[in-house]
Amino acid sequence: MTAKEHYDSHLAGFYEWMVGDFEAKQKEQRDFFERNGIKPLQNGIAIDLGSGHGLQSIALAKLGFQVNAVDFNQQLLESLRRRGMGLGILVFERDLLSEENFQDAAELIVCMGDTIPHLESAHQIKLFLERSFRCLLENGKLILSYRDYGIELVDAQRFIPVKSDDNKILTCFLEFSDDKVKVTDLLYERSNGQWIQKASSYFKVRITNRMIEKLVLDAGYKILRSEVMSRMNYLIAEK
Repeated sequence: MTAKEHYDSHLAGFYEWMVGDFEAKQKEQRDFFERNGIKPLQNGIAIDLGSGHGLQSIALAKLGFQVNAVDFNQQLLESLRRRGMGLGILVFERDLLSEENFQDAAELIVCMGDTIPHLESAHQIKLFLERSFRCLLENGKLILSYRDYGIELVDAQRFIPVKSDDNKILTCFLEFSDDKVKVTDLLYERSNGQWIQKASSYFKVRITNRMIEKLVLDAGYKILRSEVMSRMNYLIAEK
Protein backbone atom coordinates (compact mmCIF):
# COMPACT_ATOMS: atom_id res chain seq x y z
CA MET A 1 0.00 0.00 0.00
CA THR A 2 1.27 3.48 -0.85
CA ALA A 3 1.52 6.26 1.73
CA LYS A 4 -1.43 8.04 0.08
CA GLU A 5 -3.59 4.88 0.18
CA HIS A 6 -2.66 4.35 3.83
CA TYR A 7 -3.66 7.89 4.77
CA ASP A 8 -6.83 7.87 2.68
CA SER A 9 -8.12 4.54 3.99
CA HIS A 10 -6.78 4.51 7.56
CA LEU A 11 -4.52 7.13 9.13
CA ALA A 12 -6.37 10.32 8.16
CA GLY A 13 -9.37 9.13 10.16
CA PHE A 14 -7.51 9.47 13.47
CA TYR A 15 -4.50 11.62 12.51
CA GLU A 16 -5.66 14.73 14.36
CA TRP A 17 -6.38 12.72 17.52
CA MET A 18 -2.89 11.18 17.23
CA VAL A 19 -1.16 14.56 16.87
CA GLY A 20 -2.99 16.07 19.84
CA ASP A 21 -3.90 19.62 20.80
CA PHE A 22 -3.67 21.66 17.61
CA GLU A 23 -3.11 25.08 19.15
CA ALA A 24 -0.31 23.84 21.40
CA LYS A 25 1.42 21.98 18.55
CA GLN A 26 1.00 24.91 16.17
CA LYS A 27 2.56 27.21 18.75
CA GLU A 28 5.53 24.83 19.08
CA GLN A 29 6.09 25.13 15.32
CA ARG A 30 5.77 28.91 15.40
CA ASP A 31 8.23 29.10 18.29
CA PHE A 32 10.68 26.96 16.30
CA PHE A 33 10.43 29.27 13.28
CA GLU A 34 10.80 32.42 15.39
CA ARG A 35 13.73 30.98 17.32
CA ASN A 36 15.52 30.35 14.01
CA GLY A 37 14.77 33.75 12.50
CA ILE A 38 12.27 32.48 9.93
CA LYS A 39 10.24 35.46 8.71
CA PRO A 40 9.30 37.02 5.35
CA LEU A 41 12.35 38.78 3.90
CA GLN A 42 11.90 38.61 0.11
CA ASN A 43 8.67 37.81 -1.77
CA GLY A 44 6.95 36.33 1.29
CA ILE A 45 5.96 33.07 -0.40
CA ALA A 46 6.34 29.85 1.63
CA ILE A 47 5.52 26.39 0.30
CA ASP A 48 4.49 23.75 2.84
CA LEU A 49 4.89 20.33 1.25
CA GLY A 50 3.07 17.58 3.13
CA SER A 51 1.11 20.16 5.09
CA GLY A 52 -1.35 17.75 6.71
CA HIS A 53 -3.94 19.62 8.74
CA GLY A 54 -1.80 22.73 8.92
CA LEU A 55 0.55 22.92 11.91
CA GLN A 56 3.33 24.55 9.89
CA SER A 57 1.10 26.32 7.34
CA ILE A 58 -0.87 28.20 9.97
CA ALA A 59 2.24 29.01 12.01
CA LEU A 60 3.92 30.46 8.90
CA ALA A 61 0.82 32.39 7.85
CA LYS A 62 0.67 33.97 11.31
CA LEU A 63 4.30 35.02 10.84
CA GLY A 64 3.30 36.89 7.69
CA PHE A 65 4.01 34.42 4.88
CA GLN A 66 1.75 33.78 1.91
CA VAL A 67 1.53 30.00 2.24
CA ASN A 68 0.94 27.43 -0.49
CA ALA A 69 -0.08 24.27 1.40
CA VAL A 70 0.26 20.95 -0.44
CA ASP A 71 -0.85 17.51 0.71
CA PHE A 72 -2.17 14.32 -0.88
CA ASN A 73 -5.02 13.77 1.60
CA GLN A 74 -8.29 15.60 1.07
CA GLN A 75 -9.59 15.05 4.61
CA LEU A 76 -6.57 16.71 6.25
CA LEU A 77 -6.66 19.57 3.76
CA GLU A 78 -10.30 20.24 4.58
CA SER A 79 -9.30 20.56 8.22
CA LEU A 80 -6.53 22.96 7.23
CA ARG A 81 -9.02 25.08 5.25
CA ARG A 82 -11.29 25.38 8.28
CA ARG A 83 -8.52 26.20 10.71
CA GLY A 84 -6.77 28.60 8.36
CA MET A 85 -9.82 30.58 7.30
CA GLY A 86 -8.93 34.23 6.92
CA LEU A 87 -5.17 33.64 6.79
CA GLY A 88 -4.93 33.58 2.98
CA ILE A 89 -3.49 30.07 2.78
CA LEU A 90 -3.75 28.50 -0.68
CA VAL A 91 -4.50 24.77 -0.47
CA PHE A 92 -3.61 22.19 -3.12
CA GLU A 93 -4.29 18.43 -3.20
CA ARG A 94 -1.18 17.13 -4.94
CA ASP A 95 1.70 14.69 -4.56
CA LEU A 96 5.02 15.89 -3.13
CA LEU A 97 6.84 15.59 -6.45
CA SER A 98 4.20 17.28 -8.59
CA GLU A 99 5.87 19.79 -10.92
CA GLU A 100 3.11 22.27 -10.08
CA ASN A 101 4.43 22.55 -6.53
CA PHE A 102 7.62 24.19 -7.77
CA GLN A 103 6.31 26.71 -10.31
CA ASP A 104 6.10 29.71 -7.97
CA ALA A 105 9.39 31.21 -6.84
CA ALA A 106 9.48 31.02 -3.05
CA GLU A 107 11.73 32.23 -0.26
CA LEU A 108 10.89 29.28 1.99
CA ILE A 109 10.04 25.61 1.48
CA VAL A 110 9.20 23.36 4.42
CA CYS A 111 8.63 19.60 4.43
CA MET A 112 8.17 18.55 8.03
CA GLY A 113 6.73 15.88 10.31
CA ASP A 114 8.62 12.90 8.78
CA THR A 115 6.98 13.49 5.41
CA ILE A 116 10.04 13.18 3.17
CA PRO A 117 10.37 9.35 3.61
CA HIS A 118 6.86 9.04 2.11
CA LEU A 119 8.61 9.33 -1.25
CA GLU A 120 9.33 5.99 -2.90
CA SER A 121 13.14 5.98 -3.01
CA ALA A 122 16.34 7.87 -2.31
CA HIS A 123 16.29 8.87 -5.98
CA GLN A 124 12.90 10.55 -5.52
CA ILE A 125 14.19 12.38 -2.43
CA LYS A 126 17.15 13.60 -4.52
CA LEU A 127 14.71 14.80 -7.21
CA PHE A 128 12.56 16.51 -4.58
CA LEU A 129 15.56 18.41 -3.19
CA GLU A 130 16.73 19.44 -6.67
CA ARG A 131 13.29 20.76 -7.63
CA SER A 132 13.03 22.62 -4.33
CA PHE A 133 16.45 24.20 -4.90
CA ARG A 134 15.48 25.46 -8.36
CA CYS A 135 12.22 26.88 -7.01
CA LEU A 136 13.81 28.88 -4.20
CA LEU A 137 14.98 32.46 -4.52
CA GLU A 138 18.66 33.14 -3.86
CA ASN A 139 19.26 32.87 -0.09
CA GLY A 140 15.90 31.12 0.23
CA LYS A 141 15.62 28.46 2.90
CA LEU A 142 14.59 24.82 3.07
CA ILE A 143 13.43 23.30 6.37
CA LEU A 144 13.04 19.55 6.87
CA SER A 145 12.10 17.49 9.89
CA TYR A 146 12.33 13.70 9.82
CA ARG A 147 13.19 10.61 11.80
CA ASP A 148 16.50 8.78 11.47
CA TYR A 149 15.86 5.10 10.68
CA GLY A 150 19.53 4.11 10.66
CA ILE A 151 19.35 1.95 13.79
CA GLU A 152 17.28 -1.17 13.19
CA LEU A 153 14.78 -1.94 15.92
CA VAL A 154 14.48 -5.63 16.78
CA ASP A 155 12.15 -7.94 18.70
CA ALA A 156 9.83 -6.03 21.08
CA GLN A 157 11.53 -2.70 20.22
CA ARG A 158 9.59 -2.72 16.96
CA PHE A 159 6.29 -2.13 18.81
CA ILE A 160 6.02 1.59 19.55
CA PRO A 161 3.14 2.87 21.71
CA VAL A 162 1.96 6.12 20.13
CA LYS A 163 -1.13 7.28 22.00
CA SER A 164 -4.05 5.97 24.03
CA ASP A 165 -7.16 7.14 25.82
CA ASP A 166 -10.33 5.50 27.14
CA ASN A 167 -11.57 4.71 23.63
CA LYS A 168 -8.51 4.40 21.38
CA ILE A 169 -5.10 2.72 21.54
CA LEU A 170 -2.58 3.32 18.75
CA THR A 171 0.56 1.24 18.36
CA CYS A 172 3.06 1.46 15.51
CA PHE A 173 4.96 -1.66 14.38
CA LEU A 174 8.16 -1.26 12.32
CA GLU A 175 9.86 -3.84 10.07
CA PHE A 176 13.27 -2.98 8.61
CA SER A 177 14.86 -3.94 5.31
CA ASP A 178 17.96 -2.51 3.63
CA ASP A 179 16.29 0.54 2.10
CA LYS A 180 12.71 0.52 3.43
CA VAL A 181 10.81 0.53 6.69
CA LYS A 182 7.41 -1.14 6.69
CA VAL A 183 5.13 0.79 9.02
CA THR A 184 1.96 -0.81 10.42
CA ASP A 185 -0.45 1.37 12.34
CA LEU A 186 -2.52 -0.74 14.74
CA LEU A 187 -5.56 1.08 16.07
CA TYR A 188 -7.79 -0.46 18.74
CA GLU A 189 -11.05 1.45 19.04
CA ARG A 190 -13.87 0.89 21.52
CA SER A 191 -17.29 0.60 19.90
CA ASN A 192 -20.45 -0.35 21.81
CA GLY A 193 -18.35 -1.75 24.63
CA GLN A 194 -16.14 -3.86 22.35
CA TRP A 195 -12.60 -3.26 21.13
CA ILE A 196 -12.23 -3.32 17.33
CA GLN A 197 -8.82 -3.65 15.70
CA LYS A 198 -8.02 -1.70 12.54
CA ALA A 199 -4.64 -2.18 10.87
CA SER A 200 -2.92 -0.82 7.78
CA SER A 201 0.67 -0.88 6.50
CA TYR A 202 2.77 1.19 4.14
CA PHE A 203 6.46 1.72 3.36
CA LYS A 204 8.82 4.58 4.13
CA VAL A 205 12.28 5.10 2.69
CA ARG A 206 14.83 4.10 5.30
CA ILE A 207 16.56 7.46 5.64
CA THR A 208 19.31 8.54 8.00
CA ASN A 209 20.41 12.01 9.01
CA ARG A 210 23.77 11.51 7.28
CA MET A 211 21.99 10.46 4.07
CA ILE A 212 19.68 13.49 4.07
CA GLU A 213 22.48 15.93 4.85
CA LYS A 214 24.54 14.54 1.94
CA LEU A 215 21.60 14.79 -0.48
CA VAL A 216 20.90 18.35 0.66
CA LEU A 217 24.53 19.36 0.10
CA ASP A 218 24.66 17.57 -3.26
CA ALA A 219 21.59 19.54 -4.37
CA GLY A 220 23.56 22.76 -3.85
CA TYR A 221 22.41 23.92 -0.43
CA LYS A 222 24.52 24.95 2.52
CA ILE A 223 23.34 23.61 5.87
CA LEU A 224 22.76 26.32 8.47
CA ARG A 225 21.50 24.19 11.33
CA SER A 226 20.94 20.52 12.15
CA GLU A 227 19.60 19.38 15.51
CA VAL A 228 17.53 16.68 17.17
CA MET A 229 14.45 17.57 19.20
CA SER A 230 12.09 14.99 20.69
CA ARG A 231 13.74 12.27 18.56
CA MET A 232 13.05 14.23 15.36
CA ASN A 233 15.85 15.64 13.20
CA TYR A 234 15.44 19.29 12.16
CA LEU A 235 17.53 20.67 9.30
CA ILE A 236 17.64 24.24 7.98
CA ALA A 237 19.46 24.84 4.71
CA GLU A 238 19.97 27.87 2.47
CA LYS A 239 20.31 28.23 -1.30
